[in-house]
Amino acid sequence: MRVNPVCALSLALASAVHAEITLPAVLGDHMVLQRGREIPVWGSAKPDAKVVVELVNDLGHADATATGTVSHDGRFSVRLEALEASSNPRTLRVSCAGEAVERRDVLVGEVWLCGGQSNMEMSVGACTHAEALTRSLPGTVRCITVPRMLAPHPVTDTGVQWMVASPSETGSFTGVGAFFAGALSAELGVPVGLLSINWGGSPIEAWIPADLAEASGRFTEAAQSQRARGEAHEGRSPAQKQRDYEIALRDYQAAIGEYWRVFKGAEPGFSHGWISEPADEAHGWATGSMPIVIGSTDATKPLRDFDGASWWRRTVDVPSSWAGRTARVSLGPIDDSDMMFVNGAEVGRTAQLHQAPRVYEVPAGVLRAGSNEIAMLIVDTGGSGGLSIDPRKMVMQVASDPKIPEADRAGVSLAGAWMWKRGAEFSGTFGPQPPSGEAHPQAQWSSFGSMWNGMMAPAVGFGLRGAIWYQGESNANEASAYRALLPLLIDSWRSKWGEGDFPFGIVQLASFMEPSDDPVQGGWAALRQAQLHTFRTVAHCGLVVTTDVGDAADIHPRNKRAVGERLALWALNDVYDRPREWSGPLFLSATIDGPSMVIAFDHAAGLAARGGAALDGFAIAGADGKFQWASAQIDGERVLVSSPAVAAPRAVRYGWSSNPLRANLVNGAGLPASPFATD
Repeated sequence: MRVNPVCALSLALASAVHAEITLPAVLGDHMVLQRGREIPVWGSAKPDAKVVVELVNDLGHADATATGTVSHDGRFSVRLEALEASSNPRTLRVSCAGEAVERRDVLVGEVWLCGGQSNMEMSVGACTHAEALTRSLPGTVRCITVPRMLAPHPVTDTGVQWMVASPSETGSFTGVGAFFAGALSAELGVPVGLLSINWGGSPIEAWIPADLAEASGRFTEAAQSQRARGEAHEGRSPAQKQRDYEIALRDYQAAIGEYWRVFKGAEPGFSHGWISEPADEAHGWATGSMPIVIGSTDATKPLRDFDGASWWRRTVDVPSSWAGRTARVSLGPIDDSDMMFVNGAEVGRTAQLHQAPRVYEVPAGVLRAGSNEIAMLIVDTGGSGGLSIDPRKMVMQVASDPKIPEADRAGVSLAGAWMWKRGAEFSGTFGPQPPSGEAHPQAQWSSFGSMWNGMMAPAVGFGLRGAIWYQGESNANEASAYRALLPLLIDSWRSKWGEGDFPFGIVQLASFMEPSDDPVQGGWAALRQAQLHTFRTVAHCGLVVTTDVGDAADIHPRNKRAVGERLALWALNDVYDRPREWSGPLFLSATIDGPSMVIAFDHAAGLAARGGAALDGFAIAGADGKFQWASAQIDGERVLVSSPAVAAPRAVRYGWSSNPLRANLVNGAGLPASPFATD
């Protein structure tokens, strides 16, 4: 029987109400509590009973105590008095009706929420500078990583645990968050807790509570329609849902079959028999390795800027006792689509599910004793591609069987040396997505609140200082809507937490894709402008510019140290009142001065061109709106922009492309200027 995890969790909590004291997982061992503010503690216990909450020091004395009464439905919520920061471990003890539960190794310091999509989710271990951070990050930095879950309504708990920074654990922390926490910890000398709540590829809508989207005005109609579809879904019988799913599944199977039929017809690897030809240099094969982010190594450098198919081949030796038996191959997630072959027989295929682990069955009769030929076709449809799995888990195994000698039961590794060959470029056609069974309309990938409900709601109420946010790639083609969506997200989070206008740090999109010589290519620039607009119009926000640390070939640039440390500069200046320059130049105003436009900036002390080069990246237009590359001169804390081709200027744009390689304006702190448009 398949059990819905949300329902299972709700049932568990409901039964626990009458059985024992329960606390949400976010209130766990090793947690960091927010200093200087009342500390919320909530959970469930015996209805109508008195509950006592204490934070006990190592001498057994309570440094903070709060009491309350459990409600009729078994819920309680109290607040401990505010405490100063402390690295001395305490114990949180909750007592009710003769029972008690404890959470140990509790510190008090600064707590930050880390939200967004894959560039916030990206772990320390995948970043540059990871080794130095894992060695240096103190054990007073702790992190929880909330598991991915979509839900139609807010859930009350989720399975998380606090991890303590150490050489063995720090690698799994959010990279941006960990570098941010490291900088704060070093400067403030206090514990830092991170709530890492993010999902690669997620759209901003999924993180906005549906009820507040419905009340927003601009998105009211869409949110109301979503709610109506959700109510209709909840009113359908199980039999109706099953029939609809079976119809959708048949349609998907037909569509996926057609997708691969067309793909195979255009792919030279099939027409030229690459699965069976010798995988050597004479036949165009090059040396590589797996698992890998394709293009990230010197051996695969020719694939760095390539979107499309690549073929991978190797041989593996299996024990004679495996011959003819069923086996299982574990490859982990593959970005984006793939097919796998063993001895020329297809054993699995997946289309456009880059986050789904690949586990394929090798049918009985395919494996042979000794050498076996393995082939993989990987189709990258944008950004980075490849396999993301611990090499130790990339294995082929056979089912446990007493007839197999003990010595033959270990898995055969598929990690290590492979040969590769480039196939056809990406055609622009993405594969169909599989049906989601009984997925609720309010729990779809891009539904308002779907990720908020399943991942963020369980943490609401946990005391925090502020939030940092790295997202926008998935909404890059919707800059106009994002101009309203990002302020709505910030306001909705602040409203749900009920702690006032807590600080909110925004990471502006990094550079990505091939540079363009079009002075106003647009692309991601419009989304950056929406982020700049939010910073200007929403109180207590920061903006971190990262166009100088992007990667043309990888949507996931690996230099997350610069991102985290720039966020820390903002927080230390604005939140912790430790003055320093935290931002590069930010557009302030534009005035016309004869044939020139005069651009004024905030954070403009020491304006310069990076590396002493000529100032670049500016474009200018007249009344006809036709932008030309312009010359730009620094005049104190202003920039004068002009072009012989534009006698009467009306507008200036700077860095107005997805990858503004020419944009090189910095201030005296070496921090880059944000792209902007005066029109």
